[in-house]
Amino acid sequence: MGIVRSFFKREASGLGAGVFRFSLLGALLLVLVGTGVNRAGGTLKYPFEDLYPPYSAKEIQEVLKRPLTLEDCIRIALSENVSLQIVEGDLYAAESDVSGSYGTFLPVLSLNASRTQSEENHPLDPTSPQDPTRLTFDNNALVAQFQQTLYSGTKLDFSFDLRRDVNSPSTFGDPKSKLETRNFSVTVTQPLLKGGWFTVTRSPITLSRYSHEAQKYRYTDTQLKTITDTKIAFYNVLLQREIIKSNLAAIKRDSTLIALSEAKVQASMATKRDVLSAQIQLAEDQASLIAAQADYQKALDDLKEIMGVPIDYPIEIDTVALSYSESPLDPKPLIEKALARNPNLHFFERNIAMKDLEYRVAQNERLPQLDLAFQYTGGSDNNLTQNSEVTSNDLVVSLNLSYPLFNKSAVAKAQKLRIAKTQEMLKLEDFRRQIVLQIRDIVRSIHTNVEEIKVLKQTIEAAKEKVQFATVMFNLGRASNFDITDAQQALLKAEIQLAGKLVNYHSQLAILESLVGEPISMVENEQ
Repeated sequence: MGIVRSFFKREASGLGAGVFRFSLLGALLLVLVGTGVNRAGGTLKYPFEDLYPPYSAKEIQEVLKRPLTLEDCIRIALSENVSLQIVEGDLYAAESDVSGSYGTFLPVLSLNASRTQSEENHPLDPTSPQDPTRLTFDNNALVAQFQQTLYSGTKLDFSFDLRRDVNSPSTFGDPKSKLETRNFSVTVTQPLLKGGWFTVTRSPITLSRYSHEAQKYRYTDTQLKTITDTKIAFYNVLLQREIIKSNLAAIKRDSTLIALSEAKVQASMATKRDVLSAQIQLAEDQASLIAAQADYQKALDDLKEIMGVPIDYPIEIDTVALSYSESPLDPKPLIEKALARNPNLHFFERNIAMKDLEYRVAQNERLPQLDLAFQYTGGSDNNLTQNSEVTSNDLVVSLNLSYPLFNKSAVAKAQKLRIAKTQEMLKLEDFRRQIVLQIRDIVRSIHTNVEEIKVLKQTIEAAKEKVQFATVMFNLGRASNFDITDAQQALLKAEIQLAGKLVNYHSQLAILESLVGEPISMVENEQ
């Protein structure tokens, strides 16, 4: 490289040297600016990134040895969920595209050096035709080329050609011929219409940045959905466990009632019908328990699927008591938060920006190709034997115009991109409307759940009192056990419904948090 640098320094004088130095400086600035642009374009930060840092592989192994909390499940899912890892791969690919998009504006240097040596035996002396003369040929060549494209679309092309030949004489009595040829060329081409100026020439970089930011928001949206799906699956496990617990309590009550009915039959205070009625109720509750146990195992498998844990790996869920708040939710601030922070909305916005830029680039493709070019060439032929040198310098300024008369493909491409941009804008508006509708519906559903939870709690208390009262009346022989089984069925139904409403309450909150992008408690604190 030292030899090449010395050639450039010595031979590329005047305009050639200035353009070369400017190109190197421009390349360095492009690298620095490019790095800054790559790190700029950030996206919104979401609280869950601090609330639920993903577990490492070692931490997952330790956590799975104990009953899992909801936080454990979420942190495992954010580390191992398969769908999330696929989207994460797309994000890494987009990051690579951003780095690769600067390749167009980085300098390209090519260098080709060669040396050829040969010998011949040839009779040159007429007086001694049988005595061959040993001839030597030494040919050296160095060809260097430097190309640089700037953000404005300007293309710089600098080439340098050095050739040096030392050859034996072709005629007897002549000295060796020593020739040196040096040529260089500097070409500056600036597109004035098609393919020119910053918007079009920087479009690969800008598009890759938009795509990268869009993938960031898509990845964030997938993370939020993973958290929501994990919560819903976790709550479903709790629901099935509560159903099993209620069925076990019902079976215990049924067994007690059967024993009581049989005792009453022996005391002639009840009939065989009472025993059969209690046995039928026990059989129904046992069947419900079997179904609930199967549903519980399926709920565990669904949770493991979302978490990315092997399906056959046994896990246990920690004991959790689900509570609820009677404070009403105001949909207005929630909608405002969602419209400002929902990652899917920002994903659509980046897509619209991409389509808009692609459309402008396509419109530029329809313009004539009008290039302004400056070419400066210089060279010298130096006969070292005769100590003579012939130099030449030329400057050529040209304006090149080309335009296809019927560029139907460019017109069609621009029209398709304009339509695509309009469609993305409509998708964005539709998604905004869907967010508003969904949040309003969730707020109503949460309010309904709270009211139903209150009613079900009263129903459970009433059913317990009815069971006690019916049991007393049955013991006194004033009624059959039908009132007891009826009250027990109502109690079991109310307990299962209460568990379902509590789970639905928390599931709706989880969906609401994914839309807003923040825990609801944080949103309320800001109101």
